[in-house]
Amino acid sequence: MLSVLLRKFRKKPSLSVLVVCMENICRSPIAEGVLKKALSAQGLAGAVRVESAGTYASQPGSKPDVRGVRVAEQNGVDISKIRARKIREDDFLEYDFILAVDRDSLSALERMQPIEVKSKVMLFMSYATGQGEYEIPDPYYGNDEGFYNVLNSIEFGAEGLVEHLKRCIDNGF
Repeated sequence: MLSVLLRKFRKKPSLSVLVVCMENICRSPIAEGVLKKALSAQGLAGAVRVESAGTYASQPGSKPDVRGVRVAEQNGVDISKIRARKIREDDFLEYDFILAVDRDSLSALERMQPIEVKSKVMLFMSYATGQGEYEIPDPYYGNDEGFYNVLNSIEFGAEGLVEHLKRCIDNGF
């Protein structure tokens, strides 16, 4: 735990974000890639570290779903190198924001979060202004259309999140 705290103070990016879904093969890798692209477009790529994980992640090291990789790639986002991993207790110390894609993941994160840690655990889509539905549906059992819908929702949420992160950086978070 001490090594994680020391890394936090030595890390180069000023903020860190972890996006979490259940398996870390569909929604959270897409969110990781889209958020990195949105941050880069705003000149903030080096200021914010973004990664993803799963609350369950039954197959650590797995590649993202091929449909998600394809849909992301068609929209200028490369998620092919992301590998599934399960969230760890240390993540609550290491990341400034831990963002769940749905309420089930949020509940799992809240149960895991150590009491002494003040990570910001919330829904990813809570940053999307004017959005009525705050969960990102799991596209796994559907077709490519579900992955397009996920990507569009994530892009909308990422837009608001990037604005929030910019304000945090400007205010010295």
